Amino acid sequence: MTSTTRAVAERLRAAFAAKDLALLGPVLDPKVRWGGPEETEQTCHSRSDVLAWYGQAQAAGMDAEVTETIALDAAVVLALAMSGPALGPNAKRPGTVFQVFHLADGLVVDIRGFERRAQAVAFADKPLRARG
Repeated sequence: MTSTTRAVAERLRAAFAAKDLALLGPVLDPKVRWGGPEETEQTCHSRSDVLAWYGQAQAAGMDAEVTETIALDAAVVLALAMSGPALGPNAKRPGTVFQVFHLADGLVVDIRGFERRAQAVAFADKPLRARG
């Protein structure tokens, strides 16, 4: 773990605890990508996409409470206890989601969600390919 990942982890925790998108925005790279390996209609490709999704989720009553933080060399994993309505094409969602926030130059450049902690940590340990 580096001082950068530790600092980003604290900023992410603070943003989720305060439910304040103004705190989340500065941690995200302008070209942050959020989604699975495949491209779908729900894949986010920018800071504004990610903030808009979180804003819609908050407006719909969804809440995410950080229950665990894991800061690694180039990524942060947050365990998020989810409550409220499920959004998107999959109406069913797990009670806890493990979000991996990969970092480059001190900003979050890639976000991926996993249902299992072990999968999230294994993915977080892998370096991201060069972004194009």
